[in-house]
Amino acid sequence: MIRNIFKRFYNRNITPFPEIKDVFLEPLDELDKVFFPVCTIRLGDIKKEWEDEKIHLIQFNEDPYNDDTKQYFNDYCKDNMIAFDLVNSKYRFKTDIKYFQVSPKWEKCLNDTARTYQQSKEKFLQNQEDSGIGLLSLGGEPEWWQHDNTPIDPDGNPMEFITEFETGTICDDWCSKKIYLFYSHKFKMAVQVYQIT
Repeated sequence: MIRNIFKRFYNRNITPFPEIKDVFLEPLDELDKVFFPVCTIRLGDIKKEWEDEKIHLIQFNEDPYNDDTKQYFNDYCKDNMIAFDLVNSKYRFKTDIKYFQVSPKWEKCLNDTARTYQQSKEKFLQNQEDSGIGLLSLGGEPEWWQHDNTPIDPDGNPMEFITEFETGTICDDWCSKKIYLFYSHKFKMAVQVYQIT
């Protein structure tokens, strides 16, 4: 069951459930099937010098049983990790959208994620008390469920931690899942990793 647990945001500069067109460059029709925008964050809340930029937290659900998608893996899009180039505060996915091809075995899981995400978004848009996204904290250190999996930028430096989010507050993933969002200002790149229990 989806839990709506908090009534306000940590920061007014966090925008819940942004529209896909405000998050991604094209092709929007394909992206809308596999990416579910949770919120937009003003990066100036992490570091003042990043004031004019925005980053996005994205719910996603790739098929762990489809080995055919491994041909689209790279250093930043692979098991439990996806990445985006940030272009004028919008995302460009760092690999082919075929990374998200699903087998028949995984279709129900993806459909359940999409359906329950949409339900949470509609509740928020109807001005109900809770968005379900919760009280996000920004910056600091991640609280890893498993081991430290901080992504490394192309120069070999740890990326900046932005926030973390338990997806079960807004949708059904068939498991407990937490997404960790990181950013490289130098390379204008956002990376998300997730861990499950």
